[in-house]
Amino acid sequence: MPGSPMPIIMSKKLFKKSLSKTDIDHRMTIPMDSLSAFQIPKGKYSKDVAVFDIDGRRWRFRCTTRRKDPHPKPVLSSGWIKFVKNRGLKEGDEVIFSVAHSDGAEGPQFGIEARKKLKLFGQDIWSNPL
Repeated sequence: MPGSPMPIIMSKKLFKKSLSKTDIDHRMTIPMDSLSAFQIPKGKYSKDVAVFDIDGRRWRFRCTTRRKDPHPKPVLSSGWIKFVKNRGLKEGDEVIFSVAHSDGAEGPQFGIEARKKLKLFGQDIWSNPL
């Protein structure tokens, strides 16, 4: 059933990122060294990917690269802002992407954790994963 929780095992951290204003308002840039994990087919410039949060909820993001630039500059677009709003993320909060494996899955799937940056007695602390 689409959108149903699916148990996953977080196996390999792909990247951790502190969110910028652009990441919160428009699209999230992906580190270049993580692009190959998304397995965008040769000759294509985007791919929809399933991403599971820590509760097992499936999110759909589109990983897109530039078409006519020697530097692809990958981003997550469609679906990303919905996740940001759902989690109440702000500039300075962070996300951790992991490659996730699930029985019967076709190709790689991904896990995502979000953590909010909080101030306590003048010190930065991080929320539990969201």
